[in-house]
Amino acid sequence: MKKLFACIKFIAIIVPIWTWNQSFAGDEVTGDTVYFGAIRIESEIAEEYWFDALQQEYRNLIVNTENFEHFSRYLLHIPQSRGYHFPALALESINPGYTGDRWYLNPAIRLDWGEITRIDTIFFQGLVKTRVAVLDRAVRPMLGTVFTERQEAAIRHVLQRFSFLSVDGDNEIVQTREGRTGILVSLRERQDNEFIGVVGYVPETYNRSGYFTGELDLKFHNLSGTGRQLFLYWSKTNRYSQEFELGYKEPWLWKTDFYGVAEFQQVLRDTLVVIRKLGIGSGFYSNRFGSFEINLNRESAIPTPGGRELLGLSRSETKAVGVRHVFDRRDNIYNPARGLFLQTGIAAGHQVRDSLAAVTRLELTLESAGFIPLKNSWVIAIELNSRAKWLSGGEEPGFAEQYWFGGAGNLRGYPNDFFRGSRIAWGSLELRRLIGELSSYYIFFDQGYYQRFDDDKLFDDNPFSYGVGIRLASRMGIIGLDYGFGKGDSFSTAKIHIRLISRF
Repeated sequence: MKKLFACIKFIAIIVPIWTWNQSFAGDEVTGDTVYFGAIRIESEIAEEYWFDALQQEYRNLIVNTENFEHFSRYLLHIPQSRGYHFPALALESINPGYTGDRWYLNPAIRLDWGEITRIDTIFFQGLVKTRVAVLDRAVRPMLGTVFTERQEAAIRHVLQRFSFLSVDGDNEIVQTREGRTGILVSLRERQDNEFIGVVGYVPETYNRSGYFTGELDLKFHNLSGTGRQLFLYWSKTNRYSQEFELGYKEPWLWKTDFYGVAEFQQVLRDTLVVIRKLGIGSGFYSNRFGSFEINLNRESAIPTPGGRELLGLSRSETKAVGVRHVFDRRDNIYNPARGLFLQTGIAAGHQVRDSLAAVTRLELTLESAGFIPLKNSWVIAIELNSRAKWLSGGEEPGFAEQYWFGGAGNLRGYPNDFFRGSRIAWGSLELRRLIGELSSYYIFFDQGYYQRFDDDKLFDDNPFSYGVGIRLASRMGIIGLDYGFGKGDSFSTAKIHIRLISRF
């Protein structure tokens, strides 16, 4: 990681003790061995109890080069973990003694902590497309801080938020010609654009022919090397519904540390209603707590003639303000072995309808996932998600405001958007076997819940599904296949979802 022993008087320590140990090769010493006895450590900064565990661990161990090197690394790690990266050891005395049938060395060692290491600047190597200024702004809050293990992990975490970068190896401490302390970070640029395609097949039944569903998701993570992001999404969940989304993210607004987002969404639901959403927002990143965002949204529900006639839908418009928090500590976003992901949101708004009636709407969202490593590359993956809407005056959200779920992203034993409700929840439990950085196979169980009111009548249920799946890395990208069983399914009616994730 760093050149830990650059300032260590290592030879002055090892040579006298090694020579002493070898001098007992005569017949008068049984076993030709010398042991550590009482080790005394002097330091102007550290408290004595900091060394208790180290002294106890090495007492009665054989004095040899390997043990002394381990001892030195252990001892030097104490100041290094606190930001003193150039400590030195000096052997004051060795104090040999003979007790029973053993020779002991009772060394007195002085630990000089040196100067504390503060981050004056951070250098990046390995960049080809990405502009250095993008990363300089990301790590700017760390300048002037003490370079500890926690701070090193924070630098790595900040850079991991850029999905097109990976940190290669450990960071190095360097000195500039001006005498400033710098941290050298080695980076590797990944392909910064991403394509996700999902194809699903719903087998035929006695009263319905089989059909395909599909999703296309394009993500541009690093436009012109600036860290700007553009998102395009299209899906056809069945023969009568489709969805389109367009999003943009600006990593920094002007000279501030705030980012900006804008998004547009249009949904055609069963040829009955068109829903359009327009939103803008701004937020900031916290290395410790994740990102926090405030957003403004405008949503319009425009019924088609069929929607007005069949369901009695009316046009409505909702203006809302919301906040969102995202916390991500997964070690690999595509195939995590450990970590936690959490996203929560709340929005409150005012809704106006054709009838001039107005109500207040409250919306809550939760997305979470946890990954627990087991032995031999086995991992338990747990997900829990929920969404809910409430209207003032005891009203219930209608058809145009309800959530739709089921399919490749949640209940994998059902077609896409098979269930709907004004309050929904779903979760999954997977037992995964990792077979590569991006590959795994697994068994899964999905559980869902929905509640809605249609014509003042309550509908609710707890659907579930189960099955097997696999993700394999290939030259084309990550190819995934889920084979899921819903209620009453046989092998011939189980649902198949095929996913391709490719970077370019």
